[in-house]
Amino acid sequence: TLCCILERMNVYMCLALCCLPFVLCFVFFKMFSSVKISTELFAGLFGLLAVLPITFLQFLITGVVLKQSISSVSGILPLFLKTVFFNGLIEECVKMMCMLLIPRKKLTFSQFFMAALLCGLCLGCFESVVYFLQYLQSANERGARLLYHLIFARIFSSDIIHTFCAGLCGIFIWSCISKQIDVWALIFAVLSHGIFNFFASFQSNIKWFSVVVILFLLVETRIHYEKNKPAETYKKDPVPAKSSKDVTIESALKDAPAYNPENKGNL
Repeated sequence: TLCCILERMNVYMCLALCCLPFVLCFVFFKMFSSVKISTELFAGLFGLLAVLPITFLQFLITGVVLKQSISSVSGILPLFLKTVFFNGLIEECVKMMCMLLIPRKKLTFSQFFMAALLCGLCLGCFESVVYFLQYLQSANERGARLLYHLIFARIFSSDIIHTFCAGLCGIFIWSCISKQIDVWALIFAVLSHGIFNFFASFQSNIKWFSVVVILFLLVETRIHYEKNKPAETYKKDPVPAKSSKDVTIESALKDAPAYNPENKGNL
């Protein structure tokens, strides 16, 4: 009985670790920004919603449409194209379509960007839960350690990829709304996700190139964020506010004699 209780606690702990990044970002954004809780909840909900069409499309294309061609073709280039198409194009486009459902009428650029990050992070955390459940059957003492290693590896790799690729997609959506389309934001999101999965699929040291992809993604997200961030507008009021008057000048001229043309010679 004690072993069963400890095993269940271990399972719950792993599930909690999978969801921890989303919870931390949810709380962090709420504490240090003006984004509403409802916006964060909608972002997480639509991130989960993206799982269904992504899974359906990937299953439909790999299992039905391209079943023969995919099973018969092998090599580096086919693997690269497969990861870019299935992991990059399909997942990012579906996430972007789900982000369009986030109510953005009263959102600023930074608030919508944070909502996009939460949308992608929620999808990444759910994907970590799915991977954990797949390996749950081998969760003995040794396997449990492997599971913890897997979870932490995904937090600092796949979760970051999902989060910031979604951020780039959110920037692309905002650029379309502002009619200054930044198509490279979408292209970098698709390529970064696909290339990351390409390198991560290797068992050799080539897989460490995925870290370079993560760093590249972070830099590009920062660049495109600054590029599309709306400039601050300053509206000048032609009539100064009452509180903005120069009290010193006003008090000095208050008691000054009025100008009289008849006294012109006495000046």
